[in-house]
Amino acid sequence: MGKNDKRLIVKNGNVFDSLTGKIKKNTTIVISGKQIVWVGDDGSFEKEKNDQVIKAEGKTILPGLVESHVHLASTCSAQSERVEMRTKTTMWHYIALNNAQKHLASGFTCVRDCGASPGWIPSLRRILDMGVFAGPRLVVADNGVAQWGNQEMIGPQYVIDYYKNIGEVKAGVDGVIHAVRQRKSAGADFIKTLTTGGVLHGMESKLGTSLFLDEELEAMVKEAERIGMHVASHAHGLEGIYKAVKAGIHTIEHGSFLDEETADLMVKKDSFLVPTQMALAGLLSDEILQQLPPEVQIKTKETGIAQKKAHKIAFERGVKIAVGTDAGTPGNFHGTTGTEIKYMVENVGMTPAQALQAATIVGAKCVHLDDKIGVIEKGKMADIVISNKNPLEDISVVENPKNFSHVIKDGKIMVEKGVITYFSP
Repeated sequence: MGKNDKRLIVKNGNVFDSLTGKIKKNTTIVISGKQIVWVGDDGSFEKEKNDQVIKAEGKTILPGLVESHVHLASTCSAQSERVEMRTKTTMWHYIALNNAQKHLASGFTCVRDCGASPGWIPSLRRILDMGVFAGPRLVVADNGVAQWGNQEMIGPQYVIDYYKNIGEVKAGVDGVIHAVRQRKSAGADFIKTLTTGGVLHGMESKLGTSLFLDEELEAMVKEAERIGMHVASHAHGLEGIYKAVKAGIHTIEHGSFLDEETADLMVKKDSFLVPTQMALAGLLSDEILQQLPPEVQIKTKETGIAQKKAHKIAFERGVKIAVGTDAGTPGNFHGTTGTEIKYMVENVGMTPAQALQAATIVGAKCVHLDDKIGVIEKGKMADIVISNKNPLEDISVVENPKNFSHVIKDGKIMVEKGVITYFSP
């Protein structure tokens, strides 16, 4: 650190210890560069003349929140096909940047993007890492690894051909291994796959269908781990969840129809669940539901009922749960993940402290960054949220970004009261 560089001091706040779920009162945090270099009593470190001080008396200090499942290059519209046809390809970069900043402004300093067209989100990650714009740290999947028979393809043939060209994975173990390596070379941090059909994917995309052969899933996991990646799987139906967990896939996205046996296997395999309840909440809203095709409406209603029951089972059986929304699906808006934290209390049965842990240290482990983020302690990256109110007393505090006086990422104040204030020097 140069002589003219200022340390950032967060003075005498009440720090949420994400490891224990407890509050450490009257604690000062010293930040130098991008890192936390000291945490403790305010009178126990040597002051410097040019220290920049944030007075945090009476405020609650949280680790930067972690959003474990979004799609940044998406508009959240029920008319996604129409939007896509009326949007130039190069516009999606700006849409993704805007959405990423919405997450940052709401206190989420780390976001895991679970799939977009090739190249879009790895490029955005590099730009944000360079500090060109304010934004969260990104963990990206780039283009997913999907079984091409996942769903019936409907639309103009040139559109079908385009998606086949960028997304088709050759069948068999060798094809899957090649796909994993290709995503790595394209800048992906992890692999996103699908082991069941989807709610929105149309009539022939069955939630109960199990996609991929067992040996293909096992090869995907083995190759991803070999080259330093983890695997996340979209999985709604029970069979597809079970097969994904059995194969060693690290995180289950949605998990809408899981049962006690599968939950127990998840505990044994040390896998995570990312519930994404906001996705179903958005689809079930009157405004959105009536715009969806009839068969999708049926799947949506059935999945919404099953999901809450399944997620309670997972929590009660001890499955590790991280907060993620699937933001980008219809009616599921970027920057509103605080409501998902509230749902963990209201619908899953967590205490406010457990819900905050799901959005901090558990989320950090889920996205494989717990060596850097998720807890406020010496040596970690300085990703910090300062809240005027205590979310342990009222979890709905995290729904309103204006409750956060400061959002700090990489040691820089980037957001104040829900408004981005950092611009590249």
